[in-house]
Amino acid sequence: MSNASLPHSSEEHPTHNSHWPIVLAVGIGCIPSGFVLYVWGNKFGLGILIFGAVVTIGALAGWAQALLREKLSQLDLVEKDKWLRNGMKLFLVSEAAIFGALFAHHYYAKTHFPVWPPEGAPHLETRLPAIATLLLLSSSLTIQYAHSLLLKGKRILCRRIVLLTIFLGAIFLWIQGNEWGYLQAYDQFTVKSGTFGTTFFMMTGFHGMHVSIGLILLSIVYVRLRLGHFQEKRHFAFV
Repeated sequence: MSNASLPHSSEEHPTHNSHWPIVLAVGIGCIPSGFVLYVWGNKFGLGILIFGAVVTIGALAGWAQALLREKLSQLDLVEKDKWLRNGMKLFLVSEAAIFGALFAHHYYAKTHFPVWPPEGAPHLETRLPAIATLLLLSSSLTIQYAHSLLLKGKRILCRRIVLLTIFLGAIFLWIQGNEWGYLQAYDQFTVKSGTFGTTFFMMTGFHGMHVSIGLILLSIVYVRLRLGHFQEKRHFAFV
């Protein structure tokens, strides 16, 4: 086969520059920085935390809008698919490293305290969080089912299942928000309540942030489904 039949030159695959990844990195970087400063009592900590959250959401929305407007040929999709998959692998590795560090901190603190949770710490309810966890696990099954429906060309039913997945994630966040509010209002248990409080709110907060970002991305997927952007063989962004 001649080289002419394999048009993969740089001229036919122009790069699509975007400033949104840098903006997103700034926003994500401000969130933990602001959190740490807030725990330390710095007056700018809460502001930096809120700023990071707003920038992160804005960057995700802006980046998604830019991708929706980007017109790619079939060859571009094949070429980009390789880089998108590699990028997703790196993302998963980084997420595992972050959660691993949080769990390592938790077990390190647990082994260095004579009693864990420490004396004076509130009793943490387990029944409602267990229900929330079950809902979140169920959402992974529903989105997988939605993917299988898309592969079969059943786009309308696929959209409905994606909505169900978003609903399950939203219920999880509502339960977590109620749990936080109850602990702070009735037990005066906050992120500043010693090592246990900091560890608890850092781990649950980081998890909640991931679920929130996931809901935003799923909402974008739903919009793209309605616009007909996904097909049986072209739906990498759905996965």
